[in-house]
Amino acid sequence: MEKNEVKKYLLKNRELMAKFSHYKFGNLYYNVQLEDGLYQFPIATVEEGPTINDDESGLSMYETETVVLSTDLGETPFDSEIKASFLNRWVDKAISVGKFEKLY
Repeated sequence: MEKNEVKKYLLKNRELMAKFSHYKFGNLYYNVQLEDGLYQFPIATVEEGPTINDDESGLSMYETETVVLSTDLGETPFDSEIKASFLNRWVDKAISVGKFEKLY
């Protein structure tokens, strides 16, 4: 299904539930049943943070990469089942980057 079709379907079927599948590598994975099959998409819980160089002179070649909680989450509660229309922003992101995958 195309992005706009998916978004319209989710908004039209407000009682449709997305079900939590699993957590892997900083992503929550949810499944949603659409009219043409079961789809899965990730919701990132972490993102790259600032790179830290502890040497005050800035000359050290050793830098530390950090990971921080995703600012995109806000105060959204992520239950085992949630109305799929509530997850539209993450469905949209997943479709845009090719991670809205049809399972069957």
